[in-house]
Amino acid sequence: MKRQFIVWMVAMGIAGAFGAPATSSAQVSPTDDATPLDTKFPPEAIVGEWVTQREENRPPARFKFVRANDGTYIGIMTWQELPQKDTKNPDPKLRNRTLVGSVILWNLRYDDGEYTGGYIYNPEDGSNYHVKTEVQSPELLKVRGYLGISLLGQNKIWLKYHPS
Repeated sequence: MKRQFIVWMVAMGIAGAFGAPATSSAQVSPTDDATPLDTKFPPEAIVGEWVTQREENRPPARFKFVRANDGTYIGIMTWQELPQKDTKNPDPKLRNRTLVGSVILWNLRYDDGEYTGGYIYNPEDGSNYHVKTEVQSPELLKVRGYLGISLLGQNKIWLKYHPS
């Protein structure tokens, strides 16, 4: 299963380099008042709710980041467009739980503008991977999941969620 994930990650990296970017129902457009790329946001900038972008075969979901008692940050899935059970979980006792309400990202430590040292659970294969994130603007969160080293990974852009 992990070999399949590595092949998929490499293929996605190649497709990302040459193909069209993932589509989203919420498009990101640059503005004149855009935040400079070298801006470092405070540790609390990740706190709040973020929404993933719509991709082929992957509907959007929302994650709420909070600060844990140990000072790290965790991400809890708060909504899925198509609610799912955790059917691929390696623990048979957890396969019937809904993913909404589950901690999906954990152990993120703020370090010089990035949140590193964390893990992300992938319910599509039931595995945990390394993750690091970076608030790129008040509206954009870059999430990089990877296997072993950051080079073997994939970036996603999540948007700040604003209830309307």
